[in-house]
Amino acid sequence: MKTLRLLCVLALTFSATGCDDGGSSGGADAGPGVIPTTDAGGGGGAADAGGPAPGTDAGPGTDAGGPVPGTDSGTPPVGGGTLTGTITRSAEPAAGGVGHLYVAVFTSDPVTDRMGAMNVANARIEDVDMSGSGASVPYTVTGIPPRAEPYYVTAFLDDNGTVSATDPSAAGPDRGDLVALEGFSSPQVTVDSAASVTLDLDLNFNLPF
Repeated sequence: MKTLRLLCVLALTFSATGCDDGGSSGGADAGPGVIPTTDAGGGGGAADAGGPAPGTDAGPGTDAGGPVPGTDSGTPPVGGGTLTGTITRSAEPAAGGVGHLYVAVFTSDPVTDRMGAMNVANARIEDVDMSGSGASVPYTVTGIPPRAEPYYVTAFLDDNGTVSATDPSAAGPDRGDLVALEGFSSPQVTVDSAASVTLDLDLNFNLPF
């Protein structure tokens, strides 16, 4: 039952569906655990009503539903850090392993802090092929506000094609998508300056709900 409860937390985080002993499928919602759709190397998504993302001021674009500063034109905030690395997979894809790859940086872990985690930067790598066991895809996320505390990074492969390109707020993994986890938490990384930090990610979990 402990494992089932942990899986339910993951399912609620990524797809906002209910969970019972039999499991059920569901789509993603617009909660903090979802990843807004952007182009490769894109900027941040929508911040919630909890306030501005760390390292940014309270200017336009930080209120509920607004983009992170500097991302409306595709240009990262001045002085923002960069996260780069490669993404591999150790879990087997359930829908072929070909699709768009999404990476997002959050202020807290969206797995355990679904309502409080704020997305500060994200990227989409289009049309990747991770069907082969040795697949390795480079990624870059720019415009990350530097801070001393670690950030939490989520990554998933939408190989079942359920993310709508017309609704960025609904960009999140659902049943069968491959996601990157460390145990039952999101990987952590510290970006404390306007420099490039390397973090390699592995899609090691196949979302069951």
